[in-house]
Amino acid sequence: MEHSVRLGTQKYHKSICECLRELSKQEQLPVQIIEQQQGKRWLIHCKFLNTSPESENEEVLEKIQRYYLANALAETILLHWEKEHVRYIIKKNNYLLDDNGQTILKKALEYLNKGLAQDRAYRVNRKTKLVAQILSCLDHSLIFDIEGFLSFRAQEYKRDVSKAVEFAIEEYVVEKEYLEFIQLLKHFVDNQTPQLESLHVGMTSKGKFYLFNNEGDDVTHDYLADYQLDNLHELGYEDLLVSALIAVAPRHITLHIRYNGFMDTLQTIRNVFGSRVQDCNGCSLCEDF
Repeated sequence: MEHSVRLGTQKYHKSICECLRELSKQEQLPVQIIEQQQGKRWLIHCKFLNTSPESENEEVLEKIQRYYLANALAETILLHWEKEHVRYIIKKNNYLLDDNGQTILKKALEYLNKGLAQDRAYRVNRKTKLVAQILSCLDHSLIFDIEGFLSFRAQEYKRDVSKAVEFAIEEYVVEKEYLEFIQLLKHFVDNQTPQLESLHVGMTSKGKFYLFNNEGDDVTHDYLADYQLDNLHELGYEDLLVSALIAVAPRHITLHIRYNGFMDTLQTIRNVFGSRVQDCNGCSLCEDF
């Protein structure tokens, strides 16, 4: 006994056939592939042979064979069509006018292949959805057109792809605004007259910071007189620290901070002050924090 599925495609016949032959080799899948070109389109006739002597297993075997076919089709979509669709979405958002589009494309593909946010199985889940949707189509018809499926049936899958692109665009916009803000602060600092030659910064595990001069004197309040400390909960110690350093604009800043929870703040300080910043490798001041 045998059953067959006919596939139609304009762009992906080579990939589909390669995936099927690889599956046939790895999984001992008894399939005969007949390729036929009709103009710009290809018809792929997949003949699955039933090698089981038990006739009652025919239905189960056909489902298994269709699953392998759906898996090959899904893999083709993920490997080839997905990148083209990501490019289309980015272009539609007018982000392919310069190199920015390539940055967003790289981010989006990274999310799709390595995980979006905390979902490290994002690609696997996307493929699982695709396989389920393709199987649903094959349950109703043994004729499957891959471009038609992508245009009219794969809406949930395409929403997942669009979500990754939107995430990449949002992150790109945030990073761009951050870099522009950093450049503005750098320009301001470079044009400030330093109020101190050197300033030492210590921070507690809760984020409260202290400023010291070279003699070890606590000068924190000397440089916070212009700030409304009543609004500290709204501003936050870390934002207040950056504002205070910009106001003082010291020629040298030594950080006595050992807590990983403040990496973003420390990176902002390093980005704004550049070579003026150095980390202390350990001293009596470090021990106080």
